[in-house]
Amino acid sequence: MKPDEGFTDPSYFREHHAEAVAESLYDDYRRINRVSASGSVLRRKYADPGKADKRFWIDYAAGIPEKYISLGLFLRPCSDFCRTCIITEDDIDALASKDLGMHPGDPHYPERKHLFRELNYLIPASLKKAGYEIIRQEEITGVNKSLLMKIARAVHASYLREMKKQDEDTSGTNHSTITEFDDLPDEILQSNIDNAIHIPTRLLAIGYRIRPVRKGYKPRALHLDDQEVETMAKVEHLRWSWEKRLNGWTYGRVKDLRKKRHPCLIPYDELSDNEKEKDRELVRLTPAILRDIRYEAYPVSPDRISKLSYAIKPQSSIHKLLSGTNELSNSINLLAENSPLIREKLTSIDERIKLSLSEVEGSYNYARHIQEAFLPDDLSIRECFPDSFVLFEPKDIVSGDFYLFSRHDGHVIFGLADCTGHGIPAALISTIGYGILDQTVNILKITDPAEALSHLYSGIRRFLRKDTAALAVSDDMTIVLCNLDANTGKLTYSGAGNAIFHLTDGKISGNLSGTVSEDHFKNGTYSFSTKTLHLNAHDALYVCSDGFADQFGGGSHRRYSWRRLRDLLLQINKYPMPEQGDILYEEFDRWREEKDEDQTDDITIIGIRI
Repeated sequence: MKPDEGFTDPSYFREHHAEAVAESLYDDYRRINRVSASGSVLRRKYADPGKADKRFWIDYAAGIPEKYISLGLFLRPCSDFCRTCIITEDDIDALASKDLGMHPGDPHYPERKHLFRELNYLIPASLKKAGYEIIRQEEITGVNKSLLMKIARAVHASYLREMKKQDEDTSGTNHSTITEFDDLPDEILQSNIDNAIHIPTRLLAIGYRIRPVRKGYKPRALHLDDQEVETMAKVEHLRWSWEKRLNGWTYGRVKDLRKKRHPCLIPYDELSDNEKEKDRELVRLTPAILRDIRYEAYPVSPDRISKLSYAIKPQSSIHKLLSGTNELSNSINLLAENSPLIREKLTSIDERIKLSLSEVEGSYNYARHIQEAFLPDDLSIRECFPDSFVLFEPKDIVSGDFYLFSRHDGHVIFGLADCTGHGIPAALISTIGYGILDQTVNILKITDPAEALSHLYSGIRRFLRKDTAALAVSDDMTIVLCNLDANTGKLTYSGAGNAIFHLTDGKISGNLSGTVSEDHFKNGTYSFSTKTLHLNAHDALYVCSDGFADQFGGGSHRRYSWRRLRDLLLQINKYPMPEQGDILYEEFDRWREEKDEDQTDDITIIGIRI
């Protein structure tokens, strides 16, 4: 055994599991073939053949671990999920050659090679039945089962999106009955999880490994060119093929659920372009998923590592105060070096200041932890909109901005709010606002945007201002709330103060949501109007708070402006959404740092490709 990874020793396997694997292998081979690898006719079940035939199958199974080890493959016990690695066509040829033991010039060589190739395709499924998975050490990753389920949901959402796109491109085809993730049968559910597990394998194919993003660093989306996408798509098809084989499927010209036959169990190059596009679409999702789970891809060649992540520069006033205090303390200590008494007093004061600041920072960090707990996580957003980004940059660790994403019966309800101010006071309002809006949409099932906002603002007023006169809506927050019918592309939205930009056919709209008006509050109640917009495939939608547009910077201490932001969104729209999020972050950093400006407000921009 290898205690560090739990790999199984070949002698242990031979003694305890070889016969069970041999029987399973025999039965699977008999199911799809008439002639055995030893040359005999497979008319009888495993319990009935002669002693010599039975010995052949046991000896063959007993040699599997050593044969795999020679290719860098290891057996490991598995429990609830089998994550057997991908075995390439070259691996199958190498394994079959080891089984043959004869010269290629032998007249029986082609026939016997074909038989042993088929047998090696069946081995992983027989090992799975015996409770074993096949592992390549370099593919092992520490992504846990809970995280895999979230990734699997995002993968399935991307698959549904691709099916819908094919519906639009292909006449006479209808995938409208495709099952939602929560209703998937177990085999398909496991397939989605298997897809998530093999993200590192696909990246290895183009020379990358993955790792958690280091604390203090921001993950940056990996940019894949067409050749890399195609290479990873081939690996994804290999993964899918092995996942099907592990569940007992074999090739058939027509798909047959009962006999478990599938026409796509062929090499990638022989697939139709529609089938290839399914694999490409899943591959294109990989960089965004890595970003969502705070993993990064890093190249095997170390000279490219710096291109994949960059440090987050401390921007909050708390971080700056801590940094400035440390610098001041170091400078004073240098001046007081020759006076032990002064140095002792300064050290005491310095320690008290650092302790107080540390307590404040700890409170802020715990508040951030609470805020991160209730805001939708990136993978949940990815499930709603596979091609999307959320740029969320609080000014002071916690944010007065909050966003909501929720799915109901083919509709996606999403919105962005900007509470007055920033830091702890604004974060308190955002916590109250999110709680009321979440209850409105997900418990009371109020999904009409105008009605939901009326309920939200009335709830905030009751919660905060029971004994005071009514104040304008802008004293609490600005907000936009949207409801997208995923089947028709119809968007209904309501709100004011935050911006919605719609980009279609190379043109971008002005702010569709309007501005804050006293008319929202009349006769003791809040009233909002609902607007409608039809979105076409490939249209983009951007929902923004005012933090980015109002940021001071550049060479002459001026605001970035909504006009400049709209022009930038139009300019970068050709890129995938996660990459656009990166570009916006870099542009914000460049603008702010040109004159070393402080961040002036919380920043949130949501980008969605339909």
